[in-house]
Amino acid sequence: MRIARILFARVPTPGSVKSRLAADLDTDTAYHIYRWLLRIQSRVFTERPDPQNSYSDFVFYAPDISRLKARYLFYPDLKQLSLHFLRQSAGDLGTRLAAACETVFRSHDAALIWGADIPCLPPNIFSQATALFPQSTITLAHDGGYAFLSIAREKYSAKIFEHIRWSTAHTGADQIRALRSAGVDVVVAGKVADLDHAKDLTRVIRELEAQNRTEDLADFTRTVKSFSR
Repeated sequence: MRIARILFARVPTPGSVKSRLAADLDTDTAYHIYRWLLRIQSRVFTERPDPQNSYSDFVFYAPDISRLKARYLFYPDLKQLSLHFLRQSAGDLGTRLAAACETVFRSHDAALIWGADIPCLPPNIFSQATALFPQSTITLAHDGGYAFLSIAREKYSAKIFEHIRWSTAHTGADQIRALRSAGVDVVVAGKVADLDHAKDLTRVIRELEAQNRTEDLADFTRTVKSFSR
């Protein structure tokens, strides 16, 4: 099976990432924490849990800048990886997710999608999603959103991203409802923290500790020390 792993991310530039976190802390701190989140994703991308499947890895980025410049700005944190950088389309998140799916489904059988602000995907989520194929797998977020979604090409239609109240406490439930309304069976696989506000850091660190993510935790310690000097 040909699987596209899709990371939705903003280009890492000071003042343009993690605006809610920056409001709680400051712009520079939020920028460095965002880059830490990207380095976590670089380690996630190195996972190849199903050797019988073929993986292609994508970063769909915003804002709309050239791919060469985007690659350059992402490189310090997403280096030594074979990544395809593509611009996100215009429109709301549903429109952008639909456009990304339609792009990868030209040559892939399944899409696994998550966001750069999700530091703690459930262990073995890629294996679980492929094992449940062609059902969809969704991981919810504690704030009411969702953190991860898998979609089979044979089950896909743009309707699965319609009538969703994005960036609200209803997003996860709306996404499940939209999938089921479109005739897609969906399995809920856990609930994790995303990192939008300073108060989320405590839960994120606890989840990383529970998953024994020692490298990510050590990276966080180095990051905090670097901008607190």
